[in-house]
Amino acid sequence: TSCVSMLKPLFCIYLFFFFFVNLHFDRVLPMLVLLRSQFLLCAVCVGVCVLGALGSLPQALPWHVPCPGRCAPTVDCNDLLLTGLPWPLPFGTHTLHLQGNNLSEMDAGVLHGLPNLTDLDLSQNHFSHVRAIAQNLSLPSLLSLHLEENHLSHLPEASFSSLLALQELLLSHNNLCSIAPGAFTGLSSLLRLHINNNRLTTINPMWFGPLQNLEVLMLGGNPVETLPEQADNALDGLEGLESLSFYDNLLIKVPSRALRRVKGLKFLDLNKNRIKVINTGDVRDMVHLKELGLNNMEELMSIERAALENLPELTKLEITNNPRLSFIHPQAFAQLSRLESLMLNSNCLSTLHHRTMSSLPRLQEVMPNTNIKYKKKKKRWSKMVKTSNQQKLLAYKKKKAL
Repeated sequence: TSCVSMLKPLFCIYLFFFFFVNLHFDRVLPMLVLLRSQFLLCAVCVGVCVLGALGSLPQALPWHVPCPGRCAPTVDCNDLLLTGLPWPLPFGTHTLHLQGNNLSEMDAGVLHGLPNLTDLDLSQNHFSHVRAIAQNLSLPSLLSLHLEENHLSHLPEASFSSLLALQELLLSHNNLCSIAPGAFTGLSSLLRLHINNNRLTTINPMWFGPLQNLEVLMLGGNPVETLPEQADNALDGLEGLESLSFYDNLLIKVPSRALRRVKGLKFLDLNKNRIKVINTGDVRDMVHLKELGLNNMEELMSIERAALENLPELTKLEITNNPRLSFIHPQAFAQLSRLESLMLNSNCLSTLHHRTMSSLPRLQEVMPNTNIKYKKKKKRWSKMVKTSNQQKLLAYKKKKAL
């Protein structure tokens, strides 16, 4: 009886808004989204807390719903054609989705009352200036900021300096053609930076100075042809970087000197560039590299002697879908002692020397061209491919059995 009497007013309020919204749908839709999420969350929390106080909460309940003061709601206002921030927002909001609206500027005062906000999604809106987003914005707990598919063309100095806790910044699919040297000042906690699919034509080493903890950097989809003249320090400041993507740039050669200075790199994506030759030493002395992609290069013709050298942790190498690749030097792969997977399908290779395989003692999986003729020791090649296919079939059967 106590529970019913406590929840009855909430139910009446909900009915009132249901009929009110039918009369004024266009005006109150954003407000309804907020009230609905807040009402449902608080109703669940209040119901559980009341039952617990009456001693009716099952002791064997395998989960626990905290009281409203500790709730962490998500407010979803995606695709509502909003031109301004909804108000008021629940004080305890942790995640705010505003994707797919018509926002072009922000009232920072609306967000100042959200000290616990950790995830803010402003993607697919109409922001053209970073100052319209981050200026005077104080969100001490914000970890993730989504700004993909807006109309940003320039990042000025200290664009996000007030977001000291930020760990993820997504700026993909904008119109960025320039970034000030100190644009990322203050982002010492940043772990992931996505600036792919913009209009950047060069990489400025001064961008990365404040990003000493960065782990993932996505630079693909920009018309970058070469790194600057001081190419050996183009990626300075990224000692902790683990994953780097140059996918679909316009690189005409491997930026080898810059890459060797990124000591902790584990995953490197050079796919879909205009590189014609992988020269001796182009990918060398990257002692933590685990996976390397050299796929979808329409102009790649050859991989020279010791092009890949001293990569002791490399386990997966993909060289696929390169229609003009017709030559791999017999000693192209040197000191790849842990390589397990080699993908060579959909190239123009007609022959492959036996030394190429004999230098890879741990190789388990090979995907060759169907038209490759293996020079010498052809039986070993056939056996290796057969073993690889048998392993895949066995793994598939095990998975199906589960």
